[in-house]
Amino acid sequence: MSASDEATGAESATEVLGLTRRGHLGAMMSGFVLYALLGEARAAPPSRRLSPGRWVDRQQELARTLASGQVRPEGWCTEVERLAAEVDVAELMAEVRRSRLKAGNVGGTNDPRKRSVVFLDGAGAPRRLNYATALFEFQPHNVITPHGHKNMVSAHMVVEGRFRIRNFDRVRDEDGAMVIRPTRDHLAATGEVSTMCSARDNIHWFVPQGGPATTFDVIISGLDPKAPSYALDAIDPLGGRRLPDGLLVAPIIGFEEASRKYTSSM
Repeated sequence: MSASDEATGAESATEVLGLTRRGHLGAMMSGFVLYALLGEARAAPPSRRLSPGRWVDRQQELARTLASGQVRPEGWCTEVERLAAEVDVAELMAEVRRSRLKAGNVGGTNDPRKRSVVFLDGAGAPRRLNYATALFEFQPHNVITPHGHKNMVSAHMVVEGRFRIRNFDRVRDEDGAMVIRPTRDHLAATGEVSTMCSARDNIHWFVPQGGPATTFDVIISGLDPKAPSYALDAIDPLGGRRLPDGLLVAPIIGFEEASRKYTSSM
């Protein structure tokens, strides 16, 4: 492919996703504004910052209020984003290193390495928490391909490196496809957090930028006890069909097919 063909292909992909140059710049600016706000929060006096232990406790409080219905999933997302600005990433990762790390299942060839994190109490025993935590460690070729979720919420804090993160709202499901709306396309640096729930940004797509990168994730599944604990569906937004109202009909595909198509070069 020539350089001009590649540029044309990239422009076409952006147009298919509904991310025009103006929209892309707007999304980028939103990401930079959030990063600036996080920087201001990190400049706050230490007495106003959460210790890692208190951060873990606050996550537990939020998980309980979500389970009880006192807060809706989108409210949980907002509060988790606020907490990300109130903890020092280096201190939190030091607490993670003191915890018990368990290797996760081996995924596809493009998947990052997953390690579950089990926080310990003062006696060294595992803490019983209403949420799960995990590290996702990306080498430059690793990708979290575009996929949607059911019956769960999650938050993904960048603790090393940078990511290009693209999000979509899941507007509705159709036979063999999701109707989606592009919402964000931005670069996320260390300290930023990306959240998702059914109401917003339900679909995400993570690509590391310029080297290894890591996210620290908080995950709560089983929001509806009458439904399966969770469900994940890979989709093909670049192969989607644009509707007159600007929405995309993105085919549901297998994760192996998604790994072949959605590489770190995209």
